Amino acid sequence: TNDDPRVPYIRLFKAKHIFFVTVFVAMIDGAGVAAKPLPDPMVSNLFALTDVAASLQICAQSDAYQSLPDRDKTAIRRLTRNIDNLVASIAETFDPSLVDFYKAQRAELAKSPPKLGEMKQRYGYCGNGMIADIRRYVYTSKKTLDEFFKAFNRR
Repeated sequence: TNDDPRVPYIRLFKAKHIFFVTVFVAMIDGAGVAAKPLPDPMVSNLFALTDVAASLQICAQSDAYQSLPDRDKTAIRRLTRNIDNLVASIAETFDPSLVDFYKAQRAELAKSPPKLGEMKQRYGYCGNGMIADIRRYVYTSKKTLDEFFKAFNRR
C-alpha cells in the first residue's frame, strides 16, 4: 500500500487535469479555431492558474473576505489581476479564446463543492497563509512563463 498522504490529491489533480484538457480540446475543436497547439506544460500551467484564480474568487465571495484588512483585500485583487495577465499572455501566444475559457472554468470551479470544501478546510476561505501561498505560486509561475516565452520566441 502507498502511505503517501499526497496520493489522493495527486489522483484528483490528474483527474481534473485530464478533464480540463478534454474540455479544452473539445472547445477548440468545436469552435473550429485554428489555434497554435498548446504544449502540455502550458496546459498544466493554465489548469493550475485557473485553480488558483478560483481559490481567490472563492475567498473574495466569502463572508471571511469582509473581515480582512484592506491590505489583504488589495493583495487578493492584485493577485487575481496578475493571474489574469499571465493567462492573457498564454492566450496572446497560442489562442485568444483561452481567456474566455479560463474565465468560464474559473467561475465553474469556484462554485464546485469539492473546491469550496478544500478552501474552507485549508484556509478558512481566506486565512491560514492563503495570500502568501498564492503570492509565491504566482511569482514562480510568472518566472516560469517568462522563461518559456523567451525560449519559445527564439524558435
